[in-house]
Amino acid sequence: MMTAPASIESRLDSICRRQTARFLDHLRATRQATQRLESDTIRFMGFIFKDVKTAIRERSEEAPHAQPANR
Repeated sequence: MMTAPASIESRLDSICRRQTARFLDHLRATRQATQRLESDTIRFMGFIFKDVKTAIRERSEEAPHAQPANR
């Protein structure tokens, strides 16, 4: 059974949020966090996962018929 692209995108969004939170928790726990570093980290992770989702959409067999996930 193949997973629909929207489901994959939802899972990737979830992974992005979880891993970003884990890294931010680490920065805070080690007292390395600054407001700027936190916002840059969030943006950076967002850029990476946006590119991953785009690559998956382009390679998916269903890509011509896929609709982007609502946010």
